[in-house]
Amino acid sequence: MEKYEEIRRLVRNAIIQMIIEARGTCVTFTPKKIAKRARLSTKPVMLSVIRHAIEELREKGVRLWNERQHGGGRIYRYIVTCDSPLWQEAKMIKEVMA
Repeated sequence: MEKYEEIRRLVRNAIIQMIIEARGTCVTFTPKKIAKRARLSTKPVMLSVIRHAIEELREKGVRLWNERQHGGGRIYRYIVTCDSPLWQEAKMIKEVMA
C-alpha cells in the first residue's frame, strides 16, 4: 500500500494531467475518477484517502461542486476552473513540456 505522501502526489499529478488535457475552462472529477487515472485502488477506504488529499488542495482552487447520496454512500464531485492557482500551475507545466 502506498504512503499518504505518495498518494497526495499521485492525486495532484492526476488532476494536473486532467487540466492539461482540458479543452474548456473547467474540469470536474470524482475521487473514483482520480483513483483510476492515478492507477490506485477504487476500494472505499482508498477513495476516502483520495478525497482527503483532494480536500487539501482547496487553497489551490479545487472546490466541492456537488455532493449527493447514491445507494449506501455519497458521491463527491469536485471542480477546478481556469481562474484557480492549480489551473495556472498546470498550464505553466504544459508550456514547459511543449
